[in-house]
Amino acid sequence: MSYLVLARKCRPGRFDEVVGQSHITRTLANAIRMDRVAHGFLFSGVRGVGKTSLARILAKSLNCKDGPTDSPCGVCDSCRSITDGNAVDVIEIDGASNNSVDDIRELRETVPYRPIIGRYKIYVIDEVHMLSVSAFNALLKTLEEPPPHVKFVFATTEPHKIPSTILSRVQRYDFRRIPTAAIVERLKAILKDEGIQAEDGAIAIVGREADGSMRDALSILDQVLAAGETTITARQVADLLGVVGRQVYFELCSAILSGNPSGALQIISDIDHQGFDIPTFTKGLLEHLRNLVVAAVCADDLSFLDLPSEEIDALRSQTRSVSRDSIHRVFKHVSEAYEEIARSPFPRILLEATVARLADLGELLPASVVLQRLEQLEATLRSGGPSVPPAPGSPPPRRPPDTPPAPRRTGPSSSSAKPSGTTTAAAGTVAAVAPVAPEALPAPLSREEWERWLGRLASKVPAWASLLERASLSDGSHQKRLILLFDEDDSFAASRAKDPSFVSGVEKALRELQGHPVTIEVTVCRLGDRSTLAQQRLASDEEQRKKEDAARNHPVVKGIEAALGGKISQIRTT
Repeated sequence: MSYLVLARKCRPGRFDEVVGQSHITRTLANAIRMDRVAHGFLFSGVRGVGKTSLARILAKSLNCKDGPTDSPCGVCDSCRSITDGNAVDVIEIDGASNNSVDDIRELRETVPYRPIIGRYKIYVIDEVHMLSVSAFNALLKTLEEPPPHVKFVFATTEPHKIPSTILSRVQRYDFRRIPTAAIVERLKAILKDEGIQAEDGAIAIVGREADGSMRDALSILDQVLAAGETTITARQVADLLGVVGRQVYFELCSAILSGNPSGALQIISDIDHQGFDIPTFTKGLLEHLRNLVVAAVCADDLSFLDLPSEEIDALRSQTRSVSRDSIHRVFKHVSEAYEEIARSPFPRILLEATVARLADLGELLPASVVLQRLEQLEATLRSGGPSVPPAPGSPPPRRPPDTPPAPRRTGPSSSSAKPSGTTTAAAGTVAAVAPVAPEALPAPLSREEWERWLGRLASKVPAWASLLERASLSDGSHQKRLILLFDEDDSFAASRAKDPSFVSGVEKALRELQGHPVTIEVTVCRLGDRSTLAQQRLASDEEQRKKEDAARNHPVVKGIEAALGGKISQIRTT
């Protein structure tokens, strides 16, 4: 006897055996029990979800010797002939090869004749959307008012191609893709009946590759069983089907999230050497990251994830060791890189660069922790800063006065007026600071460091270069935060510094130069003995001029100049 494939051998024969379509089987079973079975049905859905199988079950339910019943016996002559596909009262027609108007005319000629064995003559037209327009029109009258002993069941994967005149004459049932978990459970039951051992991971790969189709799942399982292995393993199934095992994605994500670039790159190298398609692998990685994001934010209820229970448990375990923000960040970068990887002639290089960068970033602090630390820093600064012992030989720090000076007002007097040291800009951050006593201000940075900042900014924002030279830089400044101090006696510089365009322009230039955002804070206060860069440059130039004059007028230099009969063109001082 020839071998019968699993897709035919394990075909459902009762309503309760149909997987993943309970919304349809329940309705049809109730219609049979209540004697409210329509004369025409349209079953629509993707391939392999049970459309033709359910049409046969409906036919058996109507023509069973114990029927009409929602539980056909499956052993009577009518049920057995329908199962075998040779029932004379159940006419199955391929709409793709019988799509002409003449074929429909022949069908119409047989409709008036009563069934030979069963109660109903049932016409099942598969791929009904392939019928021509003329064929559909020839079917309209018969479909609208068929004889009482006739039922029509249409099956299609493209319901949008069916004329609305046909749709209005039948009951439409939309079949859903079968959940992967349901396919896996069904495959486990089949393997148990067949007496075959298989790892859960192997069955999960088959269920996932079926993409919602039970027939595809059974066909893939047939292929796997043909390998002749006594026990089916996940590695064997992955190699046979040419797919990447889910464990690889778990290992790669673990390497990325734990900060192990070398381990992550080794995994990608192995995938490439095994001949897997890198864009397809990246798509699978993106899908796994999506599952991780869902598992991280909905850890209590993951029933809506279309995954086997073993994989859901593994996702939960992987999300426990990392923060949600880290998972969100990795998903964001991989999703942004996927489009370039799919189009690039060098997908492996782009994937490696993306993965290496993500693995090298380290753990991402939650926003709540960052805000808490900023609040603590703000409280520390308001209280006068942390208590740090002075360096050996340095003078003791001066204490701030008990009563700070009252803030100066630069605008009209009103109850809603702000202090002159307060301003806000949409494009940048301008600190709201009242005039501060010189004793409370931190020491400025060195002139050399501030000059390096200005040297880079001069080419980007020349309009603000002269204004920046009239500011002093607080030692609270660093690579991502500059605090500019303007003397309140310099009314022109103080008023221009409050201009939001000044702050936004400098921040934009620094962002382009540094490669990361830089916040500008402007404080208007009395600088006292603090000097701006412009003043420092004037003092430095004056000191340099004095040194050059002293060197030029030195007796030894004069003597050498007279002896050689030359003239000094350049003087260098140290």
